[in-house]
Amino acid sequence: MKNKLSRRKFGKVAGGITAAAAITSPMTLMKNAFAAENLSVVDWGPPWIDNTKELAAAWGKADITWTLHSGGAASILPKIKAAWPNPPYDVVDNWSPVFESMIKEGWAETVTLDDCPNMKYLPEGLIPKDSDGNWKAIPRGSSGVFFTYVPANCPIEIKHIDDLLSPKLKGQILWPNPTLNTNLQVVALAKARGGDEFNMQPGWDFLKELAASGNIGRISANTSDVITSLETGETSITFVDEGTLGGVKGAKLSHLTKTHESLKTFMFTSGWCVLSSSNNKKLAFDFANHTLTKESMESYYSATGEIPLSSQAEHSSNHLRFSSEESNKYAVVPDWDHLGAELDNWNKIFEKEIVTLL
Repeated sequence: MKNKLSRRKFGKVAGGITAAAAITSPMTLMKNAFAAENLSVVDWGPPWIDNTKELAAAWGKADITWTLHSGGAASILPKIKAAWPNPPYDVVDNWSPVFESMIKEGWAETVTLDDCPNMKYLPEGLIPKDSDGNWKAIPRGSSGVFFTYVPANCPIEIKHIDDLLSPKLKGQILWPNPTLNTNLQVVALAKARGGDEFNMQPGWDFLKELAASGNIGRISANTSDVITSLETGETSITFVDEGTLGGVKGAKLSHLTKTHESLKTFMFTSGWCVLSSSNNKKLAFDFANHTLTKESMESYYSATGEIPLSSQAEHSSNHLRFSSEESNKYAVVPDWDHLGAELDNWNKIFEKEIVTLL
């Protein structure tokens, strides 16, 4: 496109427009004309941005100004806040914890099936929502944290979370310390006993039973602990994220993601958030919708390894593909902000009340 307006020039133009002149200013007319043909997209570095650029080229409806996340994904938040209500972004690629922050700030535009028809192929339970149930992001990929075990080394078949208390499992459980998985392992125990991340006492009580039973053979502090312990047969059961399991090559695992509703899988998603400040919402939603096609989702999975949420897309990680019914039964999207706020306290409880029982 010959008349591409750069983000820098856009800032100068926008800065020179006053509220009083915004209706009739020729500069405003020029800005709006370009806004219909340009998007500003924030994405992660390779391989994410490389794949997104390929998808954008195939879409071909707008020139795109690309911005890379600098540091962690949450680093975009202060940049948006400092520039609000006129941040220079239309679409931001992010993940579950940051989605929650953007929704609470009121920065996430509501999205419907009219905006993104391909969202009908996504499990609704994994779509980020506000307190009124409005859809506020467009997830593409997902991963999870869940119970898994090595059947060849485990004395029993695991069918229910209470099986972890079996006397036959002495020393068989590799239990993560609270820092790993943001302590979702204890949230999982709490959920099984009627609690959740806001009511953790049932989970701590369950963990005390496990610790006293002698079934916890090791505490894992990092991914190397997980890989080594499972591969050597030191332990056979753990609670872990999908990414870490990519390093386990010497043991065949059975993932307990769809075994029983007492064994919850905690999902996090990544995808697009269209900013409520954007002047290009229709174009932004059209772009996001294109990335949800079967071909786009399979390309995304091949490039990034993230599991596509679309039921149309083919992939090999079927244990984390949930229908809407399965999602309601087996999958949980936790309150990530609450997890982060409570982690220090949960570490103290673990050291004081659990470690002493091991």
